[in-house]
Amino acid sequence: MMNNSFIIKNLLDKDEDTRLEFKANVSQASIGKIVTSLINTEGGDVVIGIDDEKNLIGVENAQRKLAKLQKTLLEGIKPEAPISFQVINFKGKDVILISTWEGSKKPYQFKNIIYVRDYSVTKISNSSIIQSLIEERKNADFHWERRTVLAADFEDLSQREIEKTINLYKERDSRVRLEDNEDFLIQTGLIKNSNLTNACVLLFANTPVRFIPQSPIRITVFPGKETGDTFIGDRLLNGNLFENIVDALEYLDIVFGKTIEVVNNLRTEKQNYPLLAIREALMNAVVHRDYNSVNSFLQISIFSDRTEISNYGTLPEGITIKDLKKEHNSILRNPDIAQTCFTRRYIEMLGSGTLRMINDCKINGFKQPKWEEKDKTFKVVFEGVKHKNSNEGVNEGVNKGVKYIVFKGVNEGVNKGINEVLTIIRNNPKLNTTEISNLIGKGISTTERYLKVLKEENLIVFLGSPKTGGYVLQAQLNK
Repeated sequence: MMNNSFIIKNLLDKDEDTRLEFKANVSQASIGKIVTSLINTEGGDVVIGIDDEKNLIGVENAQRKLAKLQKTLLEGIKPEAPISFQVINFKGKDVILISTWEGSKKPYQFKNIIYVRDYSVTKISNSSIIQSLIEERKNADFHWERRTVLAADFEDLSQREIEKTINLYKERDSRVRLEDNEDFLIQTGLIKNSNLTNACVLLFANTPVRFIPQSPIRITVFPGKETGDTFIGDRLLNGNLFENIVDALEYLDIVFGKTIEVVNNLRTEKQNYPLLAIREALMNAVVHRDYNSVNSFLQISIFSDRTEISNYGTLPEGITIKDLKKEHNSILRNPDIAQTCFTRRYIEMLGSGTLRMINDCKINGFKQPKWEEKDKTFKVVFEGVKHKNSNEGVNEGVNKGVKYIVFKGVNEGVNKGINEVLTIIRNNPKLNTTEISNLIGKGISTTERYLKVLKEENLIVFLGSPKTGGYVLQAQLNK
């Protein structure tokens, strides 16, 4: 697990304000009020174990106290709110960090009292403020993710993914009582007036593209430094949100590869990319994406010198690219999607995501990510995060001496697929069938058919054991 002490250091550089409070001691009632006020305002952080003068006090038996505090807050704050809890060791002492987003189902209350934040002061709301909070909630119901999809039915959903979510939902609050999967979706607002919402379809549908054509994620691996008609791999992920995240991360793991070292007969593996930073960037893109337009897209482009994650949509009003390099307000475009991803633990901490990206790149020897915003598109660029074989000569063909081959007895589409596999093996030697299948976005049986043709033509050979071996070009054996 990543050492998050840098987050505490970053928070100590700030003064208490609307989004930040330091508390010397664990006082469950006081902290419950503060956290509720943050949820009703702009979200933010509470750091326990540091006093108002920013002196490090620490918390004794922090894990035990955190467990009690978590139980109090989850039971006392209504409706259910996104709150993350963790113990962080900072300069040899444990502190407790509680983080929350701004809630989308206002007003929230702690033990039947509504609290709000007035700069650095927590106070009980008045009737005027309560009315304002209710209006915010009404307006939120018109957002894209809460509109209903009349053509979709409960039978179109993956019950397996819903059940995974329910299990984690109950782990967080064991008092939850649900009649069935449908009841869970109703209670969490993903079914409204007996209709599935856009968020529900995006999260759980077996084939969400039927109802939301802008839902896929595309990953393209280009041989050089620019986009073009030639590519090493191109994959369109058409599953639900959770399937797409898993498939995307597995695919990226293959593309970037690992470095294997053997020291004193001990084998170690290290990823060739900042995994946590890439994962965080992907989750940010999925959660903050503007799905409202059919022109919406999420594109991951991998070049010989960098990786770009481009997303339809711009930063929320009030947040600049400069803000991303420090602790900042998190304004959720799709709070229901974000809440469900948090329940599924795809989002481990609330807030500080861009800071964790910066830190992960730093500790893994990569440059700080760069954020760009242009033409309704938001992009994060990871310089130096590249595919394992950055050979720009691939643009001119599979390799020198191996051009595009026309195989007899197959149609044009199959011919193109076989050549794509040949390109991949040339640039990624010793990949197995499953890895090649993932790179070309085809099934195992189709991939095996392509490989069979190449073996029959004596162009490739399998080296090593069935479990750890992989394919190489015959020509590469003679080098």
